[in-house]
Amino acid sequence: MLSHLLRFTRTTPGLEKTFRLLQAACVLYLQLGVHSGVLGGGLGEDGWVKRAGVARGQLGLTRRFLRCVNFLDCFNRSFALLGGAGNQAQGGLATVLEICKWGCLGVYFLLEDVILLHQTSIYPLPAPLSKTIPTEANKFWFYALGFSLLGAAWTVLFSGGSSSSTSASGAAGKSPQKSNKSSASTSPVVKSSVDTRAILKKALVDGCDILIPGTFLGWIDVSELGVGVGMVVSTLVSGWEIWKTV
Repeated sequence: MLSHLLRFTRTTPGLEKTFRLLQAACVLYLQLGVHSGVLGGGLGEDGWVKRAGVARGQLGLTRRFLRCVNFLDCFNRSFALLGGAGNQAQGGLATVLEICKWGCLGVYFLLEDVILLHQTSIYPLPAPLSKTIPTEANKFWFYALGFSLLGAAWTVLFSGGSSSSTSASGAAGKSPQKSNKSSASTSPVVKSSVDTRAILKKALVDGCDILIPGTFLGWIDVSELGVGVGMVVSTLVSGWEIWKTV
């Protein structure tokens, strides 16, 4: 268990998820204390409330350093799909949604790097830009998660059903002499069911994550406590997938 944890935290995605879980714990600590009335009072600004707030901000800043070059991977995925390197079985609309998702994510990470330069005082931005860029970055993050959810819904509702029906009809039309080919043609059906489960997990993660930019922009009316709970859920689900691969 300990060796597995060490391998997990040695990877950049694993370390980022660890910091994200700690950041979500800080959010929950602050919000639960506010709702229950336990925090504050005698603790004041010099107590645990302030420390949890500082920890939340510093953990978020650290996570930005870990993903400062993620925009390159996002743009690379988007250009690869434009070049036809994607899965053609997904269909045209699913591919377009994937291109839009990775493109918006790339712009989000790029704008986030500009904000990082401002927050670290490496390249301070003037007052209008220091407020506009975070807003635009969260818009692109919201759009990316929205495209991802639409793509997941399209794949589960249409692509999976069409592939299953096609395989079934193809198997019924084949002669007994082609049983080997017929059995091979049914393999995509099994893969489709496995992929559907993974897609639903990803949709759960995206559905929880979209609360963060949605509340920041005022487009989704959810309390900070709800955002913290969603952040914990998405981190545990996505982190578990990384945990299984290390």
